[in-house]
Amino acid sequence: MKILYLTPGCFDKGGISRYNRYQICALREIFGAKQVRVLSLLGPEEDGFESQFDVKWHGKGNGLVEKIRFVGAALKEVIGWKPDLILVAHVNFSGLAVALGRLGGCKTVLNVYGLEVWSGLSKDADFGLRRVDEVISDCHYTANYIETEGFRTRGSTTVIWDCVDLERFQSQPSRWEYIKQQYQLPDREQHFIILTLGRLAFEAAHKGYDRLIKVFAELQKKQPQARLVIAGKGNMKEELSRQVSTFGLEDKVTFTGMVHDDDMAALYSYAHVFSLVSDRGKGRGEGIPLTPLEAMACEVPIIVGNHDGSQEAVFDGANGTIIDPFDLEAHVAFFEKLIDQPEIRHKKAISAGKVARNIFSYQNFKVKHQYMRSE
Repeated sequence: MKILYLTPGCFDKGGISRYNRYQICALREIFGAKQVRVLSLLGPEEDGFESQFDVKWHGKGNGLVEKIRFVGAALKEVIGWKPDLILVAHVNFSGLAVALGRLGGCKTVLNVYGLEVWSGLSKDADFGLRRVDEVISDCHYTANYIETEGFRTRGSTTVIWDCVDLERFQSQPSRWEYIKQQYQLPDREQHFIILTLGRLAFEAAHKGYDRLIKVFAELQKKQPQARLVIAGKGNMKEELSRQVSTFGLEDKVTFTGMVHDDDMAALYSYAHVFSLVSDRGKGRGEGIPLTPLEAMACEVPIIVGNHDGSQEAVFDGANGTIIDPFDLEAHVAFFEKLIDQPEIRHKKAISAGKVARNIFSYQNFKVKHQYMRSE
């Protein structure tokens, strides 16, 4: 089978790009590297993945000219290479996929994740979502949403959870001293480390960084040994720093800035708990975010919200907990429980690693794509 893979980008460190990279790798391993051609609207960038990733064609931005070039490159592949299947990695490309599929007589498959489908679809995206041959969702929450809202028929969406590279993401205590020095972190032997990691951007404010700072301020009143580490960069960093200063927590909150790919696992495992409690609304919400899964693979318990697909990362409370994003008291209480009862924290940490290995492995992710062989 020949697959033409169309993506807005697979070089930046965003969750969708990470999902795309795993998916492309899985398809290449299943069908052969030469049978999967990737076209990316966006090309490599300074703050993107450090590791090389091969594509057939990539643009230089998302302006009108580059979009025209992208469509032209896709059209050339459909006419000249004649793929059997077109897989588009974003709903905004779904209308294009339907048109190309009809032109080339090939099947069309669309990935959906979360906020992009409940934040107001363009006419083109609405058309494409309803008419592509098949949809893959990264979580049940989003699959249920598009079916309940009538975009797709009930039970027609394939759910393939995101995954973690377990060879890269695992506990790395041997690198803790390096991580501590490299990112100026508090001593984990003396403090309880709360970690959150992601794009610190106003467009990603639903991830709850501001709420986490408020929760941490309350926690400090009872548990002064706690420390908060906020990893990542973006246009919201200055505002978050201001909020930290307002609470007088400058010496208890660390902003790491961008974290190198090679340091991610060590940073995750340095923490005692990982927090990413997102809320949902227009332009807000998650499918199943990758960072909590990566944290679990590094044997770190997680806390996530119940508004979106994030809740699918926690199983019966064994590997973490699920809370209402706006229940700040519950957020504080979970941190306190982990601090006061280290034996529970340890059990949840072990369970987190097991869940990551048994459910969110790349191998499981790859196996779930095998169904395409029969298409």
